[in-house]
Amino acid sequence: MNPPVPPYWFTQRQAKLTPVEGGDWYRLTAPNQEEAYITVRQGENGCYAAVLRRAADGPDTAVTEPIYDNLPDAWGAAFELYRREVVV
Repeated sequence: MNPPVPPYWFTQRQAKLTPVEGGDWYRLTAPNQEEAYITVRQGENGCYAAVLRRAADGPDTAVTEPIYDNLPDAWGAAFELYRREVVV
């Protein structure tokens, strides 16, 4: 799976994206923000869903429907979940 490309606003917040060993999860950290974890999953329909967790081994905090037909759009949705659930 291709790694995500962070959006412009993510780097402007001095945020960092770190791959988590043993999977397709990425740890997101930024000054004055809680850490979070994002990934994408392929649904039964062949499309991708974005997933956000607040802890590496915690439950899914937010999940989109599997409506994204390509990985860049799904990763973009994952960053949007982070922005909506953690940053704002």
